[in-house]
Amino acid sequence: MADGGLVKTITKLLTASALAFVAAAEGSSITLSVKPEREYLLAGGPRDAVIQVELQAKDADTKRTAPINLALVLDRSGSMAGAKLEKAKQAASVAIDQLGADDTFSLVIYDDQVDVLIPPQRVKDKEDMKREIARIREGGSTALYAGVEKGAAQLRKYFDKEKVNRIILLSDGLANVGPSSPTQLSKLGKELRDEGFGVSTVGLGDDYNEDLMTALAESSRANYYYVKDAEKLPGIFRDELGTVKSTVARNVNVTITFPDGVRPKGVLGEDGLAVRGQTITIPLAEFHGSQTRRFLVACEAPAVDAKDIELARVELNYEDAATGKTDAESHLAKISQTNDSSLVEKSIRPEVAAKVAITNNRIAKDAAVKLADSGKPKEAAELLLRQAAQNAALPAAAQSDLLKNEDVELKSKASELQSSGSLSKSSRKEIQYQNYQDKTQRR
Repeated sequence: MADGGLVKTITKLLTASALAFVAAAEGSSITLSVKPEREYLLAGGPRDAVIQVELQAKDADTKRTAPINLALVLDRSGSMAGAKLEKAKQAASVAIDQLGADDTFSLVIYDDQVDVLIPPQRVKDKEDMKREIARIREGGSTALYAGVEKGAAQLRKYFDKEKVNRIILLSDGLANVGPSSPTQLSKLGKELRDEGFGVSTVGLGDDYNEDLMTALAESSRANYYYVKDAEKLPGIFRDELGTVKSTVARNVNVTITFPDGVRPKGVLGEDGLAVRGQTITIPLAEFHGSQTRRFLVACEAPAVDAKDIELARVELNYEDAATGKTDAESHLAKISQTNDSSLVEKSIRPEVAAKVAITNNRIAKDAAVKLADSGKPKEAAELLLRQAAQNAALPAAAQSDLLKNEDVELKSKASELQSSGSLSKSSRKEIQYQNYQDKTQRR
């Protein structure tokens, strides 16, 4: 299940309605849409409201591509011996085939030691690079942190903010030499993000630390993949690098400002996006062609006499990758009040309600994993079953095939917890990967 549609997902990844307070100048690289979950709130005291903020990138101009500065960081520890390492080497060669003369490439290999097999250079003699890759042999332990640091050092030599500066880390095991906790890797990811680097992570098999790989990718605002079958690796590299150049916008930032009286509560499922006073800021780095991101902003509307309530002003700022110019948009999120409770129920926007439900599923699954990890499988199973029951009780307008499939998955994982008292390695990784895909709108 974790591998299903992965190539399609990566391709999508890298490559108005009057109800939706939406507008975008013709030719804009990103369209901003702002929709409250409902058109009406019940009049009275303070009430909770959810606003969906959606960003939709335009299709990329395939004739215009951004140069890429790529550092591949490859695990060659003992656990990679055999088919895994051979497919990883094949994937690295595929990566080289996807690069052009304006791109730069470097290759770092690591076990308990870290070596620069191919120093950063323009991609000219591809066959010579492939011969170097063919020489790779398996080694010992896994100095993952040092490998990523060394990869970053290679990127710095050709760094250019106009390029896509990316590290791709591939590993099948646990980091057991040097810093090895998700917190430490998340800190490294944030530091590299601030330099302008993203770290995409590829976890191979069922023995790597998914918490660590996810933390590193998310903190650097890059991508994470769970790959059970080494046969998938060349296809992943081919599709990712075939579309990663389709950057349409850089330095993307969304600022949500709440007027006095409205109490901001945060972004659902996004613990890292803090409320500061009456403002929430969402930094997103670059956007690729056709990419979509949605955020669910929770707030409490005040008790007022006015028919309409202004909930928030949403501002989008970004640098157009083609022109280098800064573009901006700003839209208001408003909601109306009524004393008719049936009108409130009928005014639900199905697509937003469905997104809220999927996000609540993700929050529940995250919590269930933590409960299972702490030796509380019964509580974890009960949490998943409660979430499935809450989904079933949602209005018909909020139901969808995706939500029904989610409910089947929730019940399946609850059954596994009840019968075995824990989650298998593959089940835990499936949950983490599904949650990542939902969080980043990649499935």
